Amino acid sequence: MTSVMIVDDEKYVRMGIKEQTDWDLIGCEVVAEAANGEEALKKAEETRPDLVISDIRMPKMDGIELAEKLLDRFPSTKVIFLTAYNEFEYARQAVRMGVSDYLLKPFQDGELEASVQRLLHLHPSAPASAKELENKLIPLIDKAEVQNRYVQTALSYVEEHFSDFDFSIGKLADSMGVSEGHISRLFKAETDLGINNYLTRYRIRKAMDYLKDVQVKVYEVAEKTGYQDIAYFSNTFKKLVGKSPSDYQKEGLE
Repeated sequence: MTSVMIVDDEKYVRMGIKEQTDWDLIGCEVVAEAANGEEALKKAEETRPDLVISDIRMPKMDGIELAEKLLDRFPSTKVIFLTAYNEFEYARQAVRMGVSDYLLKPFQDGELEASVQRLLHLHPSAPASAKELENKLIPLIDKAEVQNRYVQTALSYVEEHFSDFDFSIGKLADSMGVSEGHISRLFKAETDLGINNYLTRYRIRKAMDYLKDVQVKVYEVAEKTGYQDIAYFSNTFKKLVGKSPSDYQKEGLE
């Protein structure tokens, strides 16, 4: 899990970021919150977050000074700024000094997750093949490495039924003759993922494969991967891949 700290002087902004972002989907966990740069530095010493998401304008110590001190003490820490329109050029300059990315507030649903995915997975230190980048971005479970036979069966069920619009854990459990709770607990214990979370990742990886054919339409890919709502599909794809399905189809990951 990638550890995250949220820094903003507005309590409800912090709550909104924490509660409305799909952290589990992108393999992240919020480990700390802070109301200003001074508090954030102290908490960074305690928690050593991999990623800091920070406002720019805050009392006591603003985001720019915080980023400078963080990057000096913890060079591997990534920083994303949340910036208002009138701070836009300020944020762009901050990127030149080492801040990883910035988002213009108010950002849209899916934009923060997409920024995190791009930042953490799409900038490898060494050249990588497209398949290596895909595996790093959305890793899937190797059944050969799974010990529990029930979980192996559940993974096979996902592979066979991922395109079903009416996929459910209940149907999966019935096909195996076990309860929903039992297979859900076994799956989580073995893979550290919920079944629905893994299903989403599997569907998006299949969508990436389908989109490599430039002739296929995005709505066709949505249907082939079990999504009836193309807007929901596109939003989920962007959260995990870091760009929209149409942009991915045109540009690939790089």
